[in-house]
Amino acid sequence: MKNKLLLAMVIAYLFGCTSFANDKEASTRQDAQASVASLSLHSTPILLGSSLLVDKSHTSDGSDRAQNGKPLFAGVMGAQAVTYKGYQYVIYYTAKDRGGYGDLFAEVVVARRKVTGHDWQHATLPVYRLTSDDAHNRQAIEISKGDGAIHISFDHHNLDRINYARTASGVADHPETLDWNDEVFTFQRNLGFPNNAVERVTYPKFYSLESGNVLMYFREGGAAKGEMQLALYDAKNSEWQYIRNISSSDGVYVQNVNGNKEPSTRGPYLAGGGPKFDANGRMHISWVFRERPVNCNPGKINGLDCNHGIYYTYSDDEGLTWYNNAGDLVADTRKGEVLSVETPGLEAVHVPTTLRPSNVSHNSVIDTKTGDYHLLLSHKTSPDGPARVHHYVRDTSGNWQKRVSGFSASNVTLTFLGDRLFAFAGRENAEIYYSDRADNFTEWHQVEMPIVDSKFGKIEGGYITWDLSLLNQGVASVIWQHAPGSIGAPSPIYVYDFELGEVSSCE
Repeated sequence: MKNKLLLAMVIAYLFGCTSFANDKEASTRQDAQASVASLSLHSTPILLGSSLLVDKSHTSDGSDRAQNGKPLFAGVMGAQAVTYKGYQYVIYYTAKDRGGYGDLFAEVVVARRKVTGHDWQHATLPVYRLTSDDAHNRQAIEISKGDGAIHISFDHHNLDRINYARTASGVADHPETLDWNDEVFTFQRNLGFPNNAVERVTYPKFYSLESGNVLMYFREGGAAKGEMQLALYDAKNSEWQYIRNISSSDGVYVQNVNGNKEPSTRGPYLAGGGPKFDANGRMHISWVFRERPVNCNPGKINGLDCNHGIYYTYSDDEGLTWYNNAGDLVADTRKGEVLSVETPGLEAVHVPTTLRPSNVSHNSVIDTKTGDYHLLLSHKTSPDGPARVHHYVRDTSGNWQKRVSGFSASNVTLTFLGDRLFAFAGRENAEIYYSDRADNFTEWHQVEMPIVDSKFGKIEGGYITWDLSLLNQGVASVIWQHAPGSIGAPSPIYVYDFELGEVSSCE
């Protein structure tokens, strides 16, 4: 299995499809897969190899946010991965002792391996112990290509600080020269900014930029009174430059129940995968707003029934200034200006609360050939109709088109390989869907996933994430934390490598 994966990588290298050692590493990252002309899919993905990452990983018992004694947000915490210069890095939590089976505290671990094998090395973050039992408190990991530092964040849901750690510069650039141990990562609260820099931090995630820098996005505040925040890591100086607010939770929204204009508050839910960057470095983001108070829908305070709209903006300077769908400058964050529900032209597509747009289904990607912005969002076709995954496309002139897909999935990662658009479903089911340019991406097809072994069968249940860093070689990794046997019980995490098909040529 290892030899087959290695052979696939050597072939890809010889034909110009990849280079693990180049500075830009464009061909080994998901944001640069335009070089792949086509992928001839196998009828069923081939399992190249698998391994046990950890036998006992933390799961939440839901006690932190319990209401009236009832657990809330119980479940698996999952793991996140990224691959860079021939090594894969996975961040996860160790098990918490609830009855004599593990350590007293859950801890943060980053494991690594060579992409051709499954011999894992583990580095535990010193001095940090997991503070909560909340399944929203997932991890994030990314690498700044400008200085080769590895960045991680962890353990957040409306927390009063940013939990963050990083390696020294160059660690990811020269992995074979480094001992992987508990001294690799250094904890740095709030990215090094003052303790009062943030108040309520949720869903931090990193994005590697072609400039070599790294962007961090997180939501400040709650689901119905939240604001979008960006922080920029300057790889040249190996330090974080700023934390800057880019949106406001205040404003007047036309309620759908009675049509009256009423002041309200709201929180943004950014499209899964976050900001997307086109060939010119333009950053595109879209989101739904979750509204409050009340009569967004009768009897609801917040939640899925109070989501609305597809809001869209773009930036040409890594988040300093923002433009609406028509190309008008609408916010200069250097002047303290922010985006809001009242910003002209920000609502690109009107999706009312009565159609119940799902924030977890909201995902986007840039067409690497045309520059078009593709977005999936599940919502009802009519107030009394069923929920369907809708496929929205914004062309480079700002025109939006709507299509209805033929599949359903709560959480997907969208990516292009030449003329084919893929949707990798995760969360509770490992599923793959695709559509083709030849039929204008109107027909979706499902790839049949294989039985991984006689014990587990198919990959489903628990929490599932994908590492698509090597997709332009036809290879994808699944990181699967199994569902626990009972609430709060630990469960194992496995990693699987699949060959989806053969790359026929490169452009």
